[in-house]
Amino acid sequence: MIRARVLAGLALLGVALGLSAQPAAPLVLDAAKVIDRTLPDCGIQKLIDQAAEAGGGVVRLPEGVFPLRRGLVLRDKVELAGAGMDKTVLTPARKVLRLDVVKDSPDAEGNIYLAELPADLDIGSALISVPAWPPAWYGVPRPGWVKSVDREKKTLVVEWPYGPCKMTPGKGFLIYGDALAPEKDIAKGATEVVVKNASLLKVGDQICFNEPPNEAMEAVGFVKEIRGNTVVLESPTVRAFAAWPDTKTIGNSKHNALHWVVFPMIQGMKVRNAVVRDLTVQGDPKGMRTVQNRYTLSGIHTFNTIECHFERVAVRDWPADGISLQTGDKCRVVRCEATGCLGNGFHPGTGLTNTVIEECVGRENGSGLYFCWHNRGHVLRKNTFSANRGGGITGLGNPGDRGNLLEENVIERNGGPGIEINGGIVSNNILRRNVIRDNSTSAPGKHPGIALHASVEDARAYTIEGNTIESTTNPPTQWVGIEEKAGKRGDKLTVCDENVIRGNKLSGHKTADIILVGPKTVCEDNGDAKVVRNIAPEAPAAPAK
Repeated sequence: MIRARVLAGLALLGVALGLSAQPAAPLVLDAAKVIDRTLPDCGIQKLIDQAAEAGGGVVRLPEGVFPLRRGLVLRDKVELAGAGMDKTVLTPARKVLRLDVVKDSPDAEGNIYLAELPADLDIGSALISVPAWPPAWYGVPRPGWVKSVDREKKTLVVEWPYGPCKMTPGKGFLIYGDALAPEKDIAKGATEVVVKNASLLKVGDQICFNEPPNEAMEAVGFVKEIRGNTVVLESPTVRAFAAWPDTKTIGNSKHNALHWVVFPMIQGMKVRNAVVRDLTVQGDPKGMRTVQNRYTLSGIHTFNTIECHFERVAVRDWPADGISLQTGDKCRVVRCEATGCLGNGFHPGTGLTNTVIEECVGRENGSGLYFCWHNRGHVLRKNTFSANRGGGITGLGNPGDRGNLLEENVIERNGGPGIEINGGIVSNNILRRNVIRDNSTSAPGKHPGIALHASVEDARAYTIEGNTIESTTNPPTQWVGIEEKAGKRGDKLTVCDENVIRGNKLSGHKTADIILVGPKTVCEDNGDAKVVRNIAPEAPAAPAK
């Protein structure tokens, strides 16, 4: 009793003297103690949820490769920390298989002739027919499900709601392992889903409904129980889904005939103050990937996240985008890498604001970084975007990309333009002190270093200053340094004007260093740059065979 009174007295004395109590040490959970590779999440999600229930904490992942059958869901104030980039590796546990045809398929009787048949492929299994790789987003590939199997002849007959693709040996094939075929419509609020063949699933798996899955991540579910071909979900669906698609409009219609069993490896919706650091998300380096490549299935995909932080995280060889942040505010992506992704390396998505992307690397992706709609107040600084199949940075401007700063980035040897601007009325976007070098490698002469184009709306109020824009190869690929270009949308002319191009160093360009069309554009102090007005670029050279 006396000791308690003394301690209480000391506490009161501390308050009186203005001394605060020491903050409690943050909760740290060691995943090495609970890792179980037989579980769909290797036992990691339970620790993330436990830290969130405690008000926040750190989940430490050990070094190693962790195959997942469901994505890890971020929670408020929880940090997911690996042992280091390429030391802690998250990778899909499911295998998506390419089934090559050995004869022109399907024949007149609907038979598809395959080199091999997987043992678990059976009646009701979902398949996707692909005429060649990579397939287009819409219209191709075509989904279907197995009606009959002849294992001796290695043939299938498939029901195709949209009709099949014609497949020829050496080019055409089926994809198996990334989808389920629904048997019945799903009502809003349903907790049970009936599919034609549930053999791909295990309890705890993640499933995505519709195609593409809803970007707000409301169209995903987790498997609680499997009863034959009835899949019981952990929580009710928030939308309704049709089992049979509308076959009247095949052209650009969304193919919603399947449920997908692919997912973002790390995902979050309406999350605050989450952190991911020091790990790698690894796709299939062999290039045989799911055809479901929407950004909603990026290696890391978030929706409406506030003040979330990603540092020293790599996404490699992913079938969609690498890191996709759709909507949100004040996030940070620092010293991260996206390499070999079928989609874009980095995707600041619609409605994302005031986000910093710094010291990152985007290499050998579709584009290094893609600006989506209504991106405002971002800072892109000291990043490297190189050797991407498309442009280094694309999509800047339309619609609603305003007040963004692109500073001290290195953008080189990309297939398309170094930086692609497609509009931006009174954009107030600033491009300064970047190095933009030797782009347009996929079509020499076609793309400039900076494409300042009014392609879908006016492109105004850009400031381009202090950049080094050069072509150093022989023969050159980047024939123009900066190109202003007006356009037309429907019957309306789009204007490229009122920009500031100042203090840049340009060299080595075959056609011109700067091409101007805006009468009010300020172009000054650009050294010995060759500046021309209202000139059509030289015809591009044929790509090398």
